[in-house]
Amino acid sequence: MKKKVKVITDPDVIKLMLEDTRRQILKLLRNREMTISQLSEILGKTPQTIYHHIEKLKEAGLVEVKRTEMKGNLVEKYYGRTADVFYINLYLGDEELRYLARSRLKTKLDVFKALGYKFDEEELLNTMDRLLEKEHSYTAKISAEIEEKEETLKEFSNEDIIHAIDWLTMAEVGRDEEAIELLRKLGEILKKE
Repeated sequence: MKKKVKVITDPDVIKLMLEDTRRQILKLLRNREMTISQLSEILGKTPQTIYHHIEKLKEAGLVEVKRTEMKGNLVEKYYGRTADVFYINLYLGDEELRYLARSRLKTKLDVFKALGYKFDEEELLNTMDRLLEKEHSYTAKISAEIEEKEETLKEFSNEDIIHAIDWLTMAEVGRDEEAIELLRKLGEILKKE
């Protein structure tokens, strides 16, 4: 049975998920089960390439065979995700993931500049980085709790659960004095002149 939420804490699995083709496969499998040939056609990759990526995702516990069908003399395997939502934390201490998280933040600085904001880049980047690290740790903690209690939440939609995780994360951040101070600092740094 597919879980609603699965928390991914292994840095190697997170890196595996972030590879572009695998990310696209996971996205396609979010809403329906698909065969290797279907994925191959949509992604414009050879079946062998898709099979390789599917095997990696299976080994990591992210996808599984959901059903099989006979098509003539061939058995078609339909793959699906092992969870509706995967929560990852780029702030797990792995240097490569920390670098990736920080580089993603740098793109946001370019957006702020394009909108006319003026700021000290390093100060803003450090503030956002620390705030995001706190948010990710709370989200992972709450997601793990939801993963453990999934049976009691089966009547709720995935969307309701995701929104609940967001709100519970905000509540945790609101109780964290350092996070509140970081939000104040963010407000001071990031404003139009």
